Amino acid sequence: MKKFALAAVLCAAVSTPAFAQYTDEVEESSAQDGLRIEARATYETPTISSVVEEDDVYKLGSAFAFGGEIGYDVAVGDTVVVGPYGQYEVSNVESSEDGFTFRTTDYFEAGLHVGVSTGANSQFFGKVGYANLGFESRGLNLDTNERGSGVAFALGYEIGFGENLYGRLEGGYADVGEVYFLNWQRRHLGVALGARF
Repeated sequence: MKKFALAAVLCAAVSTPAFAQYTDEVEESSAQDGLRIEARATYETPTISSVVEEDDVYKLGSAFAFGGEIGYDVAVGDTVVVGPYGQYEVSNVESSEDGFTFRTTDYFEAGLHVGVSTGANSQFFGKVGYANLGFESRGLNLDTNERGSGVAFALGYEIGFGENLYGRLEGGYADVGEVYFLNWQRRHLGVALGARF
């Protein structure tokens, strides 16, 4: 009985430092991982490039787009997370003249999200993914719907509010290819309010 009690005391003595070390490692990790869902408000500017000469840019217009994003981030270190995301926004940039209206309709993006923690509740993040932008023309017997697709990039900063909520500031660029024989891009700057679970 004495030998059994002595063995139990020794096991407890050995396991306590190991448990404390594990707890410290968990507490030191500041990676913002898990499922996240956010509402987005984006100021977007669809543009046309290289119409007359190389590197020239023309703006269709600017307006707010509204939508949401869902993602799931996995911690790959104490401060780094990586995971997939999907985003959808309703777009409403419009240009009208002489009975003809041309507008964007919606925007979809999906890809890979990477975050690098700068503290217990903040991080810098970047995104790269597939972009798809809808276009619509109405009037002058030219009623059409088209879509352009390509690659998208974004950079931003996140700060947490409490245990689960966070806010984001994000800027990005998407090249959605050739639509109506013109090369289209989408530039955006926006904010988001989300929750992480």
